Amino acid sequence: MTLPFAALGAMIAALIETTVLPELTIAGAQPDLVFTLAVVATMLLSTEDGLVWAFVGGLLIDLLVPARPIGATTFSLLLVVGMAAIASRVVGRAHRWPAVVAVFILTWAYQPILLATLVFSEGIAFGAFDPQLVLVSSVLNALIAIPAVLVIVALQRRFGTTERADW
Repeated sequence: MTLPFAALGAMIAALIETTVLPELTIAGAQPDLVFTLAVVATMLLSTEDGLVWAFVGGLLIDLLVPARPIGATTFSLLLVVGMAAIASRVVGRAHRWPAVVAVFILTWAYQPILLATLVFSEGIAFGAFDPQLVLVSSVLNALIAIPAVLVIVALQRRFGTTERADW
């Protein structure tokens, strides 16, 4: 896939995450669509694709959610995509199910990082961290990751991988 496609996809995912998904909370938790797609893209495609998903999607979420300072979500997503890039080097990019497992596990890193970023930038009380909500959110993210993996694999089969200079 190309990087402009990743940027367009991140913008659409951020719009869906800020408009539709707040209305679809389950047990008080909301899935993180941009996070899920950024981790799946990192695990299956390339680190550059994941970074574009994280940067563009996080920046748009920060612009659309009035309570968040600009850069808080982007910072958190970029850190987690870095963790996913390390995991993809260990596991390899050809495997599908480790991407779903990585989404489940990295949700446990993303939520506290985002909360800590908001604590330091906005002064929100750190007692807002609820492990039950993170568990529900990680299950929702993993369920969203399954069709995301299938769609990305289908698109990669159809259009092939982008040739890039190997430095």
